[in-house]
Amino acid sequence: MDCGKVGALIKRLRLEQGMTQRQLADQLNLSDKTVSKWERGQGCPDVTLLGELSEILGVELTRMLSGDLAPNETDGGNMKKARYCVCPVCGGFTVSTGGAEISCCGRRLQALE
Repeated sequence: MDCGKVGALIKRLRLEQGMTQRQLADQLNLSDKTVSKWERGQGCPDVTLLGELSEILGVELTRMLSGDLAPNETDGGNMKKARYCVCPVCGGFTVSTGGAEISCCGRRLQALE
C-alpha cells in the first residue's frame, strides 16, 4: 500500500464531499492531525479503520487501498430488472440488470428513483 497515493485519494474524496479534516476525524473518533498525516502521506490509516473510512468516503475498500479510482468496465445482462445510475463524478450513465453493487470512479452508486 502506497501511503502517498492513499492519502491523496482520501484528501480528494474528503474534499468532494465538502468535509473538513476535523469532520472526517470526528466521524472516526480521531484527531484532525491524524487525518492530516494520512493526507500528507506520512502514514496510513490503521487496518481497524479501513472499513469505516471506505463507508464514510463512499468508495470501495480495495480501490481506496490501491489509491486509484479507475472507471468500471461495462458488462451485459438481463434487462428485466434494470436499474439506472449516474456517476456524480464523471457523469457516466450505468444500467444494472441485477442486485449487484454498482460503482463508477470507485464510488458506490444509488439507483435513480
